[in-house]
Amino acid sequence: MLARSTVDPLRFAHASESITGKVPLAKFDRLVDGLVSDQGKVQFRLQGGADSGRPVLRLQIDAAVTLRCQYCLEPYRHELRIERVLPLARNEAELARWERDDPLLDALLAVPSLDVLALIEDEILLSLPVAPRHLDGDCGGVGA
Repeated sequence: MLARSTVDPLRFAHASESITGKVPLAKFDRLVDGLVSDQGKVQFRLQGGADSGRPVLRLQIDAAVTLRCQYCLEPYRHELRIERVLPLARNEAELARWERDDPLLDALLAVPSLDVLALIEDEILLSLPVAPRHLDGDCGGVGA
């Protein structure tokens, strides 16, 4: 499981700390609501560091989730490999300035206590397809 579920993101980044772990899919309530099954594990690594002078969190996630194909309505296994670099803004003003300078930048506000599992769940949810489908040629349902 996970030794600690919250971190101080700025301290974590400045100390170049790292957390790795495996978490059952069933621990992610919002995620499992959209899955066919809650079986399986999410493997992750969260690493603190710096990038271009900014404190950052580097997040790697590996998981396989079971989704329902919107074409044939059959379940299928969807592999996830997520790698994110998330700059940490020290305050709201810094975050707003970064967003003005680069609207595509995904940054986090460095709150005193960041929930690691919530961060992982958010990143997985953001990476899921809007309309899940088998890969081309793999759909074996009636709609195929």
